[in-house]
Amino acid sequence: MILINSSTRNALKIFQPFLPISVPVGIGCLAAAAQKEGIKTWLIDEQVEDGVLDLITQYTKEMERPYIFGFSVLTAAVKSAMILSEKLKELYPDSVIVFGGIHPTALPEEILSFSHVDFVIRGEGEQTLIDFYKCIKQRKDVTHIYGLSYRKNNKIVHNLLPDVIEDLDSYPPFPYHLFKSKKYDLGFILSSRGCPYRCIFCSNRITTLRKYRYRSAEFIMDEIDMLYHKYNIRHIFFIDDNFLVSKQRIYTLIEKIKERGFDKKMSFGFQSRGDNVDCEILKALFDTGFKRVFFGLETASEEIMKTIKKGETVAQCVAAVKMAKKIGFHVSATFIYGLPGDSFKNRMNCIRLTDDLKLDMVRYNNATPYPGTELYEIARKEGRLNIKGLYENFFSVSAFIENPFKSIPFTYIPEGNTEDEIRRDILFSYFRYYLDIDKLKSIFEKPEQNVGWFNAGNHLIETVKKLPSLVFLFFMLFVKLGQLFYYSVIKKETSISLGYFLKIFDKLLGRGGTA
Repeated sequence: MILINSSTRNALKIFQPFLPISVPVGIGCLAAAAQKEGIKTWLIDEQVEDGVLDLITQYTKEMERPYIFGFSVLTAAVKSAMILSEKLKELYPDSVIVFGGIHPTALPEEILSFSHVDFVIRGEGEQTLIDFYKCIKQRKDVTHIYGLSYRKNNKIVHNLLPDVIEDLDSYPPFPYHLFKSKKYDLGFILSSRGCPYRCIFCSNRITTLRKYRYRSAEFIMDEIDMLYHKYNIRHIFFIDDNFLVSKQRIYTLIEKIKERGFDKKMSFGFQSRGDNVDCEILKALFDTGFKRVFFGLETASEEIMKTIKKGETVAQCVAAVKMAKKIGFHVSATFIYGLPGDSFKNRMNCIRLTDDLKLDMVRYNNATPYPGTELYEIARKEGRLNIKGLYENFFSVSAFIENPFKSIPFTYIPEGNTEDEIRRDILFSYFRYYLDIDKLKSIFEKPEQNVGWFNAGNHLIETVKKLPSLVFLFFMLFVKLGQLFYYSVIKKETSISLGYFLKIFDKLLGRGGTA
C-alpha cells in the first residue's frame, strides 16, 4: 500500500525556502498503525519528493495487485490529489484509490463525484484503513466497514463512523524514521488528540469529533528520549490542538521530564488557550524547560470572540499572555482578519494589542472557511463563499506569502469590508510589527524560537546557500511595501493613512509608538 500526502509544490510561495516542511502527521500515524499489523507500507510526501510517478513505479514492483493508493488530503491540496490520483488510475486501472483526511471527511460526496476515486475514509482512519486493506487484498466485501463512503447502485453510501479510540497508547509510536528528508523539522510530539471547544473556524474537530484524549506520560517520555538520543533534537514543540485541556496529565508529564533530567537538556513549546492557563501551571512548565508558548488570540474584539464561539474572552487571553511574559516565556500568537463582524478599527486594535503585550512573534491570517467548519456554512449561506477551481485559494496566510504580482483571491469577505482593504491591513500589520531591528535580529540569531515560522539557516553556511532566495524575498517584500504605500496613501483605497504608515518607519528607527 502506498500512502500519499498531497501537496502543491511551492505551497509557501515566496517564503518556501525559509519555512521548515511540516511532517505529514496524518499519514505517519496511518503508516505506523498499518505496519504494526504487518502491512507493508510506503510513504510519499509531495512536499519533498521529486519524480513521484517514478517512485510509485519503483514501489509497485514490490507490491501485489490490486495496488492500493491512499491519499491524505487537506483542502488546499485537493487539486494536487486529483491530478495524481487520476493519473494513477490511468496507469493502473485495477488499482484502488481511497481518499482520507479532513477535506474528504467534510465533503465525501464531492470527492466521490470524481469517478476515479473509489472510496473515502472519514474520521480517524487507522482501524478503518487496516480493515479496508485486508478486505481488498482478500477480495472480500468492504461495505460493512465503519467510516467508509463509497458508490453503490449509482448512489453514495456513508457507513457509520467508528467510535474514536480512547486509549491512544494502543496506537504505535509516531514513525519519525520514515521521514528522512533534511527539509523536515522532527522536533515535534503529538501527545493528545481532539479539542472540546467549538471555534467556528477550526476544521480539526471534524475528524476527532471534539473527543479529547491523550497519551500517557510514560509513552511521551519514550518519544522524547528517542528524539534526543537518536535524532539529536534539543527543541521540541507539542503540536496538540490544545496542550492544557487536562492539567492533571501535564503535572504528571512535568514530573517525568524532571525525573529523566530532560528539563536541563532540552527546551519545549506548546500551544494553549488563554483560559486554560494559570500562574501555577505556567511556572511549573517554565521550570521544566517549557520556554515557548503559542496562543490563538484571533481578535481584539469581545463581540467577535462571541461570534466565533471561542468560549473565552479577549481579557482572558490578555491576562494569559501577560502571565506568560512575566514568567519569562517566549510568546507567539495569531490574529485572524476578516472574521464575521470584522472592521478596520478592530484590525488596528489587534496591532495595538500586539504592541501592548510585547508579543515575541505574531502571525496575521486571513479568515478561511474550511469545509467542515461552521464558518464554511456561514459563508455559504451568506453567499460569500469564494472557491476558485479545486479550492486553489484556500490559504489562511495567502496575503503575506503570495507573489505581489499575482494575488490569491480570498475565500471569504465579511460584510462591510473589501478584499483589498483586508489584504492591505494584513500587510500593514506584518510590516508594522516585523520592521524592527531587534525582531529581525532575533529571527536570524535564534531560529529555534520561531516555532517553524521562519528560518534563514541554523548555521552560516546554510544562510549563505539561501542568500539568493533571501535577496529575492526581500525584493518581493519591498515591492509589497511599495504597493501598500501606493494604494493606501497615494490612491487612498484603504483606511490606512500616511500617519498610520509612518508608524512603520518609527518602529524601524526604534521610536516605537502605536498604530
